[in-house]
Amino acid sequence: MRETSTSAAPSASRHQPRTIARVGFIRALIVLHRVFRKRAPRDRVHILLRFLTSPMLRVLNALPPNTSLLDIGAGHGLFATLARGRRVVAVEPDARKVRPIEGVEFVIGFDDVITGTFDAISIIDVLYKIPLDDWDALLLRCRSRLAAGGIVIIKEQDPTARLKNAWNAIQERGASALGLTLGESFTYETPTDFAARLQRLGFRDVRTKRVDFAYPHPHVMYTAYK
Repeated sequence: MRETSTSAAPSASRHQPRTIARVGFIRALIVLHRVFRKRAPRDRVHILLRFLTSPMLRVLNALPPNTSLLDIGAGHGLFATLARGRRVVAVEPDARKVRPIEGVEFVIGFDDVITGTFDAISIIDVLYKIPLDDWDALLLRCRSRLAAGGIVIIKEQDPTARLKNAWNAIQERGASALGLTLGESFTYETPTDFAARLQRLGFRDVRTKRVDFAYPHPHVMYTAYK
């Protein structure tokens, strides 16, 4: 799927710092090794597989430089770690996954325990585990916590990509059976419907972009502004 947009989003500066996303894959692996090397073997394997099978660096490229970030459903803190160098707050309800990470303020709980405003909010592979009826409330809370002109970045799976989504379903059911993730739901919305949802909730410059090239899962990224 090509990137689609309802209107042009604010342009980013061409003079961006050398973030992990710009430096590259190997640098990211080095950073992740330094941060997570003392975790339990099972956690290290989970974090590595998560990084290798999800386009975290492509998502990171959508994050403007010099911004404050709230990462909702942060898991072990993989994306929050890659986004360091900003003010990063990571919130995660699974206390088993929360450990101190330098440069990241980690909080145990759901998004409603966080107050204040942020320049950016990321929700990466989280919504599918939340009942569909609760999505609007979560997204509206995100909108209320964004500073003016702030961006929300959401990464999910595209259910219209049948072969890749079938493989994703198998993997996710395995992860749930092993107790690696919380939540009982397994819900995805088509990119067209989800983009319409964001627009209905008052977000602007909604963009949809497939970011799954060379990955086995149908990753799709949504960006929208307050």
